[in-house]
Amino acid sequence: MGNAGLTNNFGVLGYDIIAHRGYPVYQVSDPTVNPDLQRASNFFTIFNKYTLELRYPFVTNPSSTIFGLAFFEAANGWYSFKQWNPFELRRAVGVGVRFFLPMFGLLGFDYGLGLDAITPSTRLRDASKFTFMLGFEPE
Repeated sequence: MGNAGLTNNFGVLGYDIIAHRGYPVYQVSDPTVNPDLQRASNFFTIFNKYTLELRYPFVTNPSSTIFGLAFFEAANGWYSFKQWNPFELRRAVGVGVRFFLPMFGLLGFDYGLGLDAITPSTRLRDASKFTFMLGFEPE
């Protein structure tokens, strides 16, 4: 789980990265531990993800649609039902913008802040993540 979920490796490698804006790829269920793992070696078998997104259209022209959004996400993954706790979630808030251009399809830019990654010793910049999406909304 984590990052933008744009790897598209499911057909080849048999796993998929579930997008969680504001966090890097992670493989630990503890919300206070957020290592940046671009190549995770263990994969969750159970996950919960809740998303609340508010969108506002800036341009509604059929040839180019542009809208802004604000989001709140909470998600986490576990390896077994014994570990599963639906209330132990990583929370993130952020803003983004989507452009639908017929030439490219859907383009998106999001800036998410991982609320559980904020500690007294970390800077705000270290707890945030910029994500880019192309073609489809991440899962």
